[in-house]
Amino acid sequence: MIDKLAKAARDPGLAWAWAYSRWMPQRAVNRSAALARRAGLRQPLFILSFDCDTDADSAVVGAMHARLRSGGLSPLYAVAGEVLAAAADDYRAIADDGAVFLNHGYRRHAALDPDSGAVTSTYFYGAVSAAEWQDDIRQGDAAIGDILGQRPDGYRTPHFASFESLRDLMTLWRFLSELGYRYSSSTRPLFGLRYGPFFTRAGIVEFPVSGCLSQPGQILDSWGLIRSGDGTSRRLLNELQGYLAMMETGQPGLLNLYLDPADVAADEDVLTMLTRFAPFTAGDFASVLGRAAHG
Repeated sequence: MIDKLAKAARDPGLAWAWAYSRWMPQRAVNRSAALARRAGLRQPLFILSFDCDTDADSAVVGAMHARLRSGGLSPLYAVAGEVLAAAADDYRAIADDGAVFLNHGYRRHAALDPDSGAVTSTYFYGAVSAAEWQDDIRQGDAAIGDILGQRPDGYRTPHFASFESLRDLMTLWRFLSELGYRYSSSTRPLFGLRYGPFFTRAGIVEFPVSGCLSQPGQILDSWGLIRSGDGTSRRLLNELQGYLAMMETGQPGLLNLYLDPADVAADEDVLTMLTRFAPFTAGDFASVLGRAAHG
C-alpha cells in the first residue's frame, strides 16, 4: 500500500487514470473513444503482437503464425534476443513470411519451469543501471539484424508497469530516438487513458497496449487473463467479443493487443476469434499513423 501511495505521489496523473478506470469504467471507455477521434482515427483499427519470452513460445510460434496468416492477420513479434537466437530457424521462417519484429531487448527476462510450465519474471530494467539496459537494447537490435536481416523501428520493454516512471520513460524514448527508432509500445492502458491511443515524446511515437473493456486499467492480455487468471480463455474471449462488437459499429479506436504464444497457440477458440478482427487489421504501427487524419 505504501508503495502504491508513493507511486501516486510521484505521478498524480497516473493515479488519476487508475482511479478513473477503476471506478468509472464506462466513462473511461468513452474517454478512450474520444481520444482516438482527437488523434485523427476515423475507423476502428487492430494491431496484434506476440511477446516471445520463453522457449515454450518459440516451440509453438511457427504453427500459430501460419494459422493466423491464413486468417488474414500478420502479427508483430517482440522476441528477447537470447530467445530469438535459440530458435533462429523458427523465427527466420516467419520473418521470411513477412512478419515484423520489435526489439524486445536481448537478455532473457523470463524463466520457464520445464516441469510445471510456470513462468517467473526476471531481469527488470528498473533494477539495473541505464548503461546496462541501454546496452541490452543495442544487443537486441543487433540480434534482429544478424539473425533476421531486419532493421527494427519499434521497441517494447520487458515487463509492463515495471519501468514506467516519467523519468525512466523519457530516458528510454530519447535513447530510442538516438538509435533511429520511430515507435515504442512499452506502456500499459493507463497511459492510453491519459494521452490517447498513441502520443509522441522525444521523437518516439508511443502506443500503449489496450485495456479490458470491463476494467480499462487492466491490460488485455493472456498473462493476466489466462495465466494469472482462472487458467481458461473464457474472460479473454469475452473481452475480445466486446471489442469486436464495438468495432463492428464503426466506432473509431485502436485495439493494441498483445498475447503470449504459449498461452493461446493451442486454443482454437482464441485463434478463431482473433481472425474475426482481420477486417480491421492495421498491420503495424506505421499503418495506424498513415490512416489517422494527421498521418
